[in-house]
Amino acid sequence: MLLGVRRCVIAILSAAVAALAVAAPAQAQALTIGIADQRAGTFHVAWDAMRYDWQRREIDTWMSAAKTAGIVPLVTFGRSRTRKFSLPPVDVYRKEMLRFRHRYPDVREYSPWNEPNLAVRRSNYDPQRIASYYRVLRRMCPTCDVLGADVVDTTSIDRWMRAYLREFPRDQRPRLWGLHNYVDVNSRSDWGTRMMRRLAPGEIWFTETGAIIRRRKPSALDDNDRRSLIRIGGGARAVQATRRVFRLAATSPRITRVYIYHWKATRNGSWDSALVAPDGTTRPSFDVFAAQARRALAAAAEPDPAPAPDPA
Repeated sequence: MLLGVRRCVIAILSAAVAALAVAAPAQAQALTIGIADQRAGTFHVAWDAMRYDWQRREIDTWMSAAKTAGIVPLVTFGRSRTRKFSLPPVDVYRKEMLRFRHRYPDVREYSPWNEPNLAVRRSNYDPQRIASYYRVLRRMCPTCDVLGADVVDTTSIDRWMRAYLREFPRDQRPRLWGLHNYVDVNSRSDWGTRMMRRLAPGEIWFTETGAIIRRRKPSALDDNDRRSLIRIGGGARAVQATRRVFRLAATSPRITRVYIYHWKATRNGSWDSALVAPDGTTRPSFDVFAAQARRALAAAAEPDPAPAPDPA
């Protein structure tokens, strides 16, 4: 589940910082910044979560807290937390989405599936199935913001996005997209972000991004896998990578949101790209995020600039 605030609306994330609309120099409009996380307080939603009392209680608690804080949630659906990973049949997915929508009618922003181009088995990244999920959400809530897909900037992004776009008539293609550009942010390459800009029509949101401090090495990593470009490290490298997030966002006025993943690290987690250390102290990358918060306060008071052309 992703936390965000609408443009020119500021919501407190902690006593120290707000999640904000940030105006980068090259942007045609203010950039919305949020936190992406899936831990106890903030998480993406398993597609079958409504079947389990304990998952419903978790989500109820989170939704109540988000509403109190004035936070706008972007809900991303993904693999089950109780069964072997496979894409559910479309009719089953539809049933579960209707149950979710009935329980949480105030949610207005959705992503149909998390990182479909990263699945190892072909049956678990089927573009046709993901397109069907997208259509389910669009029909379920025609006035909601629904991402066409939430993809990772791995080598597969080019092939998968082209196959996915073929599932739609040109005039019916989604106009809102999510990108997890960890490779570009944590390397010297910008290929993934450029490829997404080239292929995806409409707006692009960085729905997960951030400086990787620790991660489990991906399995079956070959020489052609872009994830081999990722460089991880301590404070100085994390600061550089976090700054790079916003430089990449500023390359196009079509990039309108950034969600940093994630808020607070755990001591023994297999992935750490957090702004806050396990002991609760803020990291140097947090200061970069906070600086964007201060800029947002000024940007929110400024009139909208004239639209800027999207660079090639």
